[in-house]
Amino acid sequence: MNEEAQTAERVGAGGETPNLVQRVVMAFSSPTRLGEVLRQRSPWFWTLAIVAIIGTIIVLVFPEELFRQMITARGSQPQGQAQPSIGMTRGIGAGSALLGSFVAAAVIAGMLYLVFNIIYGRAEATYKQHTSALAHSWWILMIGNLLTFALQVAKGDGTLRLGFGLLLAEDPSSFVGYFLSGITIFGLWSSAALGAVESGLSGGKVSVGKAATTVIVLYLAFVAVSAIFPSLAG
Repeated sequence: MNEEAQTAERVGAGGETPNLVQRVVMAFSSPTRLGEVLRQRSPWFWTLAIVAIIGTIIVLVFPEELFRQMITARGSQPQGQAQPSIGMTRGIGAGSALLGSFVAAAVIAGMLYLVFNIIYGRAEATYKQHTSALAHSWWILMIGNLLTFALQVAKGDGTLRLGFGLLLAEDPSSFVGYFLSGITIFGLWSSAALGAVESGLSGGKVSVGKAATTVIVLYLAFVAVSAIFPSLAG
């Protein structure tokens, strides 16, 4: 505890700040403390860029057969239309992973600012600080994506996901099925961690429980909206 207090004093006084590796470890082990650190300095670009680059690499090296399985399972191809080539789909996926990560981060950070700064009115974090908090929490998602990718390749199943979809007896075909399949262990973990970081950013004005619950609800709402389209197409 004394060492942590001394570290906090050094950071607060403008002294040494944890590097990227240390901050990522904190996202997993001590997200509230990470939020306190990000109040002093809020690096976000390379924290987010590395996540986006690794996501892009996963798309580019994803085996073709597993890619086909994933596209088919999503049920997003309208009846009677020719299916786009794997190369085209892979290119779109890679572009979405790289550029889409920054667009999504910009939108979600804005939502976090709206909820915690305006609706709750108890936080004073800047937009940049919310973006930094989000970027660090996405490292949890990235680890989950890498683990899922390894399991998909090992089992030869491009539709495998580490979430509630494992409880389904068959592939999803309804809104409920797609909704459950969209809820992943690492998605919930990263959402809870982001909430804890937000609590730290607020200086304790928003409790960890309230902040984590808020972010998890936002995550579930996003999954619900994402489940609408494949369920209609199916």
